[in-house]
Amino acid sequence: MDDKAQLQTLEGLGAALLITMTILFITQSSTVMTPQNEMMLDVQLEQMAYDALTLMDVAPSYAIAANLTECVSGWNMEDATMGESTLPLLDSELSTLLQGLLYNVDISYVQNGNLITNNTILHGHPTEDAAVARRTIMLTNHTVAAANGNWSLASGLQMVEVRLTVWQI
Repeated sequence: MDDKAQLQTLEGLGAALLITMTILFITQSSTVMTPQNEMMLDVQLEQMAYDALTLMDVAPSYAIAANLTECVSGWNMEDATMGESTLPLLDSELSTLLQGLLYNVDISYVQNGNLITNNTILHGHPTEDAAVARRTIMLTNHTVAAANGNWSLASGLQMVEVRLTVWQI
């Protein structure tokens, strides 16, 4: 029996195992960028927008000045113009959360059976790679009165969709 042949076989298996483990370790520990990196940026923008709206909606009062429901409850029911926000408190919070990004905020709600959409924060015209995140909130007479808002809630409740459009220059 040839001990040298057995040793060379074991060395070959060990080398193959070492190479396989090295390749596995490298591919598992690093991010592999594919040619579809534009889609990756879109996903990141959308996630950032969704996270900003979620944080604004669920953050405790000691963390932010007013949550999303309080900001929308205090809306004066007017459309925004370029650079003039009708929700300055929300605009201030979003500018902190979305540093380096441009964004618009629209509010949609149903009134007398009609869907109404208003621009409340307008910072420009979105590019074609803009991402959109939505958050639905419930307004009550209590929240509107506490925020000195101009909502007229006949049933005492109003479902409102807040749509945040985010893009990079």
